[in-house]
Amino acid sequence: MSIYTKTGDKGTTSLIGGQRIKKYHPRVEAYGTVDELNANLGVATHLVHNGLNRQLLLDVQHQLFWLGAELADDRPERRDATVQRINADHIAQLEQAIDRCMAALPPVTGFVLPGDSAAGSQLHLARTVARRAERRVVELADELHVRGEVREEVLRYLNRLSDCLYALARSEDAAARTDAIIGEVARRYQAQTAAGATDAEPRLKSEEGLDFILVHSLMRAALEAARELAVPVVIAIVDRHGNPVMTYRMTDALLVSLDLAPKKAFSAVALKTATHNLGPAVQPGADLYQLEASSGGKIVTFGGGYPLYRAGQLIGGLGISGGTVAQDRQIAQRAITHCNVGNE
Repeated sequence: MSIYTKTGDKGTTSLIGGQRIKKYHPRVEAYGTVDELNANLGVATHLVHNGLNRQLLLDVQHQLFWLGAELADDRPERRDATVQRINADHIAQLEQAIDRCMAALPPVTGFVLPGDSAAGSQLHLARTVARRAERRVVELADELHVRGEVREEVLRYLNRLSDCLYALARSEDAAARTDAIIGEVARRYQAQTAAGATDAEPRLKSEEGLDFILVHSLMRAALEAARELAVPVVIAIVDRHGNPVMTYRMTDALLVSLDLAPKKAFSAVALKTATHNLGPAVQPGADLYQLEASSGGKIVTFGGGYPLYRAGQLIGGLGISGGTVAQDRQIAQRAITHCNVGNE
């Protein structure tokens, strides 16, 4: 089937109702700019790293198809409940994403220069197209005196969408900066250890084997697993004495997880077992009943905490918190398997 019809060769195009209008008509400018915005978001979906952000963008792409179709139909009397249209729920979805992103970011003290990351740059570009789409739709409503045709929900959605894309861009930029810092620190330590250390200059390794390279590898593997599950978590690592080594909070992770992840890691070391194994032992009548209360809240007994072993020796603990117990365990096990620090 040919995609060209030749019907537009004279500078006109057909609306959904069949009416032909000039291709520079405000209505065509409006839905054409919405189409341009959708194409920009298609690029962004392949660049963003946060799973929640990616899913939101995919949802928005579908919603923009509905919005464009509505703008391309000049027969409001023909629209009925069977036609999918933008509504208050879609606007609320954007507002929730804005709140989610901005809550995890520092306050803005000046203009934000686009370009910190590929994903952030593309989202900022999409934001400017969203602003232009909004202007074109407002122009359509005003110049043709058809504000009754252009629903208020459409205008509100486009206005909120540009704000949402700004928040997503900042979120992706912040995550990219964090990854860059971790990567640079790892690169420098790897370069130093690769240069060779003498007995007088021991390699950057603690007595229990939790060297920086291992800690970084555990972090990266856990982050990768969490991103694949689209679950923002807190990752905590302690040494074999239960002392904190590193804690990292992913953007959007629950604040309570900052308390729980280190406790899971500590509990796994203190009792030399994965925390999900402790549940049955702390039930009424069991051997460790009231353990949590007697330990002053330092011990937790639900899944996500694992002891770490190297050559059969306990070297530390890993704690994951932020998803369901099953998700926390899956992320932790992925990191442990990747770094070969399990007890088997």
